[in-house]
Amino acid sequence: MYNQNMFIKEIKKQNKGYDKIFVSHRLMESYRTERGPRQRTILQMGKLELAKEHWKALADRIETMVLGQGALFSVAPEVESIAEHYADVIIQNRLVISPQQEPGQEEPSEYETIDVKSVAHGQSRSIGAEHVGLSMFRQLELDRFLKKLSFSDKEIALSALSVVGKLVHPASELGTKEWAESLSGIDELLGVDFRHISQNALYRISDNLFSHKEAIEKHLREKEKNLFSLEERIILYDLTNTYFEGQAKQNKKAKRGRSKDKQNGRPLVTLGLVIDEHGFPKKTELFSGNVSEGNTLLEMIDRLCERKDKKDTTVILDAGIAKEENLALLKSQGYQYVCVARNRPVESSEIKRDSLITVKEDKQNKVEVQLVRADKEHILYCKSSGKQQKEQAMKSLFQKRFEDGLRQIEQALKKKGGVKRYEKVVERIGRLKERYALIGQYYAIEVTEAKGIAAGLRWKLEKADTCEERFSGSYFLRTSRTDLNEKKLWSLYIMLTNVENAFRSLKHELELRPVYHQKENRSDGHLFITIAAYHLLNSIQYKLKAANIHMEWRRVREYLSNHTRITTAMTTKEGKRIYLRNSSTPEPFHRRIYSALRITATPLKQKRIQLKNL
Repeated sequence: MYNQNMFIKEIKKQNKGYDKIFVSHRLMESYRTERGPRQRTILQMGKLELAKEHWKALADRIETMVLGQGALFSVAPEVESIAEHYADVIIQNRLVISPQQEPGQEEPSEYETIDVKSVAHGQSRSIGAEHVGLSMFRQLELDRFLKKLSFSDKEIALSALSVVGKLVHPASELGTKEWAESLSGIDELLGVDFRHISQNALYRISDNLFSHKEAIEKHLREKEKNLFSLEERIILYDLTNTYFEGQAKQNKKAKRGRSKDKQNGRPLVTLGLVIDEHGFPKKTELFSGNVSEGNTLLEMIDRLCERKDKKDTTVILDAGIAKEENLALLKSQGYQYVCVARNRPVESSEIKRDSLITVKEDKQNKVEVQLVRADKEHILYCKSSGKQQKEQAMKSLFQKRFEDGLRQIEQALKKKGGVKRYEKVVERIGRLKERYALIGQYYAIEVTEAKGIAAGLRWKLEKADTCEERFSGSYFLRTSRTDLNEKKLWSLYIMLTNVENAFRSLKHELELRPVYHQKENRSDGHLFITIAAYHLLNSIQYKLKAANIHMEWRRVREYLSNHTRITTAMTTKEGKRIYLRNSSTPEPFHRRIYSALRITATPLKQKRIQLKNL
């Protein structure tokens, strides 16, 4: 016979000197002892937002849920929902780890006769990608380093939640809080209860991490260098920007500028990223959104690399940063450089197109080059068939749109009410040429005038040869290294794609953009946590590639998401309610990833409780 022993008790407190009365509620249980009936607290419930007449029904429903018994009576939907929540809390609070066996010792067998109809499953949480991310967090010894920075154990756990959360479930602080509470088993992996985590706690840990940005980046760089035997002889530098939702008026770095994401109307912030040839970040810096690409190198040069033998370090730059003063600065600091030329450094007569050397050829592309040697700098002329196809398609599209625009202006001269004043027609042509500057510069346009009125319009592609060369798929590389042949020099330049891949991962896999924070410190913290997560991501992918697993992290974490942690409940023949907290059996893909990363496939032990009563 089922006994209803639970009840809810209201507690009122008033602090000395204050008029306000604080109200809270406890879930209590009455039980018998040799010295008579007693009461004990089962759960602190906080302030219960439920009418008093429903309290007994709630207490009884919680008790039936925990003991795995069916409802003895119907309850209101709001009571059922609250009961489910507190029953889960009680079960989770009472789950304990099964005794751990000595190595080589067999698990003792345990047999129970159960009612198969009573078996139920709940509290499913993902642990696969979390296990991978947290393992790399620890391999990079971020937890130990944060301890050296005087972070408390709770702050280290929150740091792991923020960084691994950005890797596994990119979201705002609110999204991270909800993920940790309802979707993820990262709390079990860390051994920390995140059920009552606040957004403010995540904001504070973001501020704290960013305040140690320099030290943390240095630690990660040195740890990765030692862990993966990195030589750091090739350094790549580039910029990207991300945009804000809102006006970000409290952020002095939020400025409007040219957006690489085509968000020119929004405030921007710019991220400067220094990586090595394997994609490992060496240094990051945040700049205003309107910063000039070329000028940022002046601020980064002393932070690029701490190696004493700088002459063995080559910096690879895109054209936007490769200003003459920046190249001279690199040379003066002892660095070598490879960059895309900002203009045409050699005359066409110096290029012998019938004797080009092929450095790459496949179904999609053929790249031919010629090296032009000089005393202080070598120039590599490159012609790419793949690039030529893309540029020719661009040229045709721009040419069509530009000429269509000219025809509209011409037709307006013949229409009633159309723009005919000479100054207005010239102004329209100017705007059109500005809009299609890449192709418009090669056209000769003539407007005939009669008494201030445009009478006719003629145009012609006047610089056809120059235009064809511009869209021919050719480009020039410059380098201070005079020891490289054609293929080695071109291969160095291709490493710039590693920067593009890094930015792509930051933006698409870790959701660097957009920035929702309006305050500068919040924005900086968001961006730095994303960079820290990228350190984990690149380290994971470096290990996976070494094991011949070439997959984007987005796909890896998706496939790992069905390695879960789940609670199974059952009732025995004797009426005991058993709860088992187990991990699902790793599938072949899970084991392949764990094996490549050299981490255990069973990160958590079984937990269990048996209940006759509470």
